[in-house]
Amino acid sequence: LYARKCSIVEISGKDKKDFMYQNHIQGDANSSINIGLKHEDELVAVMTFSKERVIYNGKSEDGQYELIRYANKCGITVVGGFSRLLNYFITKYSPCKIKTFCDIRWSGLNHEQTVYSKCGFTYINDSKPNYWYMHKTDVLTRKHRYNFTKHSILKKHPELDSSLTEWELMKKLGFNRIWDCGNMRFELNIINKKE
Repeated sequence: LYARKCSIVEISGKDKKDFMYQNHIQGDANSSINIGLKHEDELVAVMTFSKERVIYNGKSEDGQYELIRYANKCGITVVGGFSRLLNYFITKYSPCKIKTFCDIRWSGLNHEQTVYSKCGFTYINDSKPNYWYMHKTDVLTRKHRYNFTKHSILKKHPELDSSLTEWELMKKLGFNRIWDCGNMRFELNIINKKE
């Protein structure tokens, strides 16, 4: 299916969430801007953005965004969908920089073969492997490790032994962890068309 035969729509958080859970291998993630491609009234691709997350550099700067997710509908390849949605976002929201990350488990190790490099993003670096937690009663729901610092665990559970490590505390609370292979980081710097 060619992107030029689709219409661009901004979609609700609920529609985005439903689409990502059904079509993205990592499910949904928080975003404030959700853009889709529709073909004959069927949503066939979605791209999501948010202001740059403070979690990465401790501050959020004007004009800096993060591309959070992109997915085609399962079983459909939307040729040119990524670039069409990206160009729409750049034209409408005038970002000065877009940052994004891709999971090496799914992308492979060659950054030049990713859709990001092919659409003008600059490869920055690979992150080290990271881990996520999941509770033994709900192994399909991964929880980011930033939600479980040793300080926050002890604040919620003062009865636990403060001499234990974060990992030891989490095991006592019934959690296990899963490691990934790290992420590739990309950035796209956009030249202001007015300059």
